[in-house]
Amino acid sequence: MRKRKGYLVSLLVFLVVALMAGCRAPARKPLPSPAPNTPTPSENAPSPAPAPRTTPAPAPARQPMPTQPADVARLQDKLAAEAEKVPGVRRAWVALTGTTALVGVELKSDVPRGQGDAAGLKHDIATRLRQVEPRLTGVAVATDAASVARIRKIAEGMRAGKPVSTFTRDLNDLMRKMAPGVK
Repeated sequence: MRKRKGYLVSLLVFLVVALMAGCRAPARKPLPSPAPNTPTPSENAPSPAPAPRTTPAPAPARQPMPTQPADVARLQDKLAAEAEKVPGVRRAWVALTGTTALVGVELKSDVPRGQGDAAGLKHDIATRLRQVEPRLTGVAVATDAASVARIRKIAEGMRAGKPVSTFTRDLNDLMRKMAPGVK
């Protein structure tokens, strides 16, 4: 029995020593030294005077989006007017939810109806709205009649003073439907 304990203790000591030896940090290579006849840059040129330290100007504080129904309605009307300035747009309605604008657009009858044309028009509207209102993080544009009607209903309800929470379900449905178009 004693012999067996001795073997176990010596085996345990051997394992501890082996683990300690195996857990060393790998050897690091020394940095290469410069060639003996090559002068270093500090030997060739005089050292420039250190530049004075200046703190960078703080970025302008980003204004929050309006939350009061009257302010939201004014911003929606402003964005809708900008969207209507894009060639090919007859009428536009904007519903704001946070920093995302959902835009419903009625197109003029002479606008081509191809998929590429609609995508280009949507891109033009989104770009214009982001330029006018840099606080927007997303702009989704809809041209189909059902989505436009829902956005129009929401925009007119907000203009009438109803809180955004009244339209949460419709806004969520529209966001889910238009999510691939949010840029």
